Amino acid sequence: MKKILSVILMTMLITGCSSMVKELMQAPQIKGVQLKSFSAKDKSVVFDVDIYNPNSFALPISGLSGDMVLNQMTIGSLDAESDQNLAALSTQTVTVPIVLDTNALIEAAGSVLTDRQAIYNFNGGVKTPVGKIPFSKSGELSITEIISSVLH
Repeated sequence: MKKILSVILMTMLITGCSSMVKELMQAPQIKGVQLKSFSAKDKSVVFDVDIYNPNSFALPISGLSGDMVLNQMTIGSLDAESDQNLAALSTQTVTVPIVLDTNALIEAAGSVLTDRQAIYNFNGGVKTPVGKIPFSKSGELSITEIISSVLH
């Protein structure tokens, strides 16, 4: 009986400490999102996300996710695990590479021809022990690059 009571008390203590530690952690802050490269020819897009860790200890990043949308059509997605850590009290750049779907890119290129614009939206998130930290970036891509790479 004493062993069972000891196990229950230890479990309660560990659970209480774990939730208390979570409450003491501050969520990382997104400081910026930049389009690093877009290549329709190589079927890839890369974003750099600047993340500030306000804690006095390193925070692990357990995952990265994101969707690349061109003229309101999803042309690529990422959902990957990560073993990176955010250094304490500093800003780090995390690179988010996305492989583009060839068929979706061709379909979106058609809309670029008819709409005469190539508006992109990138919505993603970084998973940490504090929760998922969302980010987004919008802009315009080179119409010429998209059309020429799809036609070749």
